[in-house]
Amino acid sequence: MLNWIRNLGIALLAFLVTADVAPARIGGMRGFGHGSGQWSRQATKTGPNGRQRNVQVNGSYGNGQFTRNKTVTGANGKQATANTTGTYGNGQFTKDKTITGPNGKQATVDTTGTYGNGQYTKDRTITGPNGKQATVDTTGTYGNGQFTKDKTITGPNGKQATVDTTGTYGNGQFTKDKTISGPNGKQATVDTTGTYGNGQFTKDKTITGPNGKQATVDTTGTYGNGQFTEDKTITGPNGRQATVDTTGTRGNGQFTKDKTITGPNGKQVNVQSSGSATKQP
Repeated sequence: MLNWIRNLGIALLAFLVTADVAPARIGGMRGFGHGSGQWSRQATKTGPNGRQRNVQVNGSYGNGQFTRNKTVTGANGKQATANTTGTYGNGQFTKDKTITGPNGKQATVDTTGTYGNGQYTKDRTITGPNGKQATVDTTGTYGNGQFTKDKTITGPNGKQATVDTTGTYGNGQFTKDKTISGPNGKQATVDTTGTYGNGQFTKDKTITGPNGKQATVDTTGTYGNGQFTEDKTITGPNGRQATVDTTGTRGNGQFTKDKTITGPNGKQVNVQSSGSATKQP
């Protein structure tokens, strides 16, 4: 189902999978309108073999415009960048992103959208280094403790997949039910329930494939007083489990995050992150 996305490269696949505009994020975009300023953040991530990766991010916002520039430097010194410019205001927004790999090849992600009166739209065009394009068109509604999101993904070959989502939120609880339909008509579902409040949260996710087999991702966590934890257990269709346990701190312009990943065979990988963040008016 995702072969045509893979043709655009792993970096673009990550953007497709993770870039999920929800009502909260739209509200956050409106929040840029309160003043102007600059910000920066830097982090160092250390893998299990001691190899390090540095991430530097900076940006600006104000007068209906924003920028965000990210540079990732690998252990071998090679760099990749993602530079973004955008506009927001009057119920509309744009975002243009250029991704440059260590080999100098570029991909772009251009987005336009609207929001207001409990509705939103987002139209995204992804252009790979070879000039091939994919589009992701989204419409949705939000309000009164409910939301919907309907997404259509069109690959370079014209084949389409859809992701339709409905959910509820309020009183310390939330649900999200997602149905993914591939170009061949086969379907998968992702059903999520969760709770939040009093410095604690839970999230239980069930993934059902086209063949009816299921996997689950169960998460519990805590937050408050500059500290947070997140413990995740992933159970595959065969019953085998992996865990991802995270602890961290943040405050006074600094943050840390320590993650331990344990595979079904008991082998572990540790990833440590630390960095600083600043904001200037």
